[in-house]
Amino acid sequence: MKYGKYAKAYVLGTQGIFSMAIFSVIGFFVGYYIDKDSFWPVTLAICGLIIGFFNLMISLLYLAKMADKERKVKNDD
Repeated sequence: MKYGKYAKAYVLGTQGIFSMAIFSVIGFFVGYYIDKDSFWPVTLAICGLIIGFFNLMISLLYLAKMADKERKVKNDD
């Protein structure tokens, strides 16, 4: 049995979770550096989370596109 598909899904999910966490932390600290008693830390942390989510979606679409290309090459042979 091939585990390549499951490994790719695991790696993509882990990358997505870590990227959302890292971007959120970076956004929080930038907002904290700007003004710790205002709304900026939370706002920029949420923006970082959204950026991480979009990063995950772009990676997912790229992976799906590459899988379609591989299938097309296999079917042409």
